[in-house]
Amino acid sequence: MRQTATAVLLAVVFALAGCSGGSGDTDAEPGTGPAARTPSATPGMLLRPVWGPRLEAATGKRGEGTSACRTPSSDACAGYARAVMKVVAGLEAAIERSGGAYPKARAQIARMKAAQAAYVAGGCHGDVTADDPNSRCHGVVAVTIGASTLDVTLLTDEVGMRAHGRETEGAVSGGA
Repeated sequence: MRQTATAVLLAVVFALAGCSGGSGDTDAEPGTGPAARTPSATPGMLLRPVWGPRLEAATGKRGEGTSACRTPSSDACAGYARAVMKVVAGLEAAIERSGGAYPKARAQIARMKAAQAAYVAGGCHGDVTADDPNSRCHGVVAVTIGASTLDVTLLTDEVGMRAHGRETEGAVSGGA
C-alpha cells in the first residue's frame, strides 16, 4: 500500500515538475553514486527523487530498521539509526543548498534529530533495560519511521513549492 501511494504521489510530482530526476539506483549504499559525488546545481531540481530512495535504503525496503528498533539496545537498531541520520545530514545540507523552504521536511528533520539525541544521551545502544516497553529508548523509532515520513514530506513540500510558483532555485540533488 505504501509503495502504491508513493508511486501515485511521484507520478503527480513528475507531472507537475516535468522532470525525472534521480539516480534510479536504490540498492546503492546511501550517500554513494554519481549524485553524491557530483552535486548538481541545476535550478528547479527536486530533492525527493534522489533523497527518497536513499532514506528508504537506509531504513530497509521492508521497514527492517523499524523492526530492529523494537529492540532499542540492539546493534541492528543503532546501525539503522546511524544510517538514516547520515542520509538525513546529507539531505539537510542539500536543502540548505537548494534555496527551497522545505518547512515540513525541516520540522521532520528536527524531530528525528531530537529522537537520535535522546537515544544517544539515554545510552540506549547496548543497554538491555532499553528494551523494556516502557523505556524512553523506544523513541528511536521516530528516526526509522521518520525516514518514511520524511520521504512523503519532501514530496509534499515540493508539490507545494511548484503549486505556489516557488521553484527550488539552485537545488542540489546529491551530496552527502
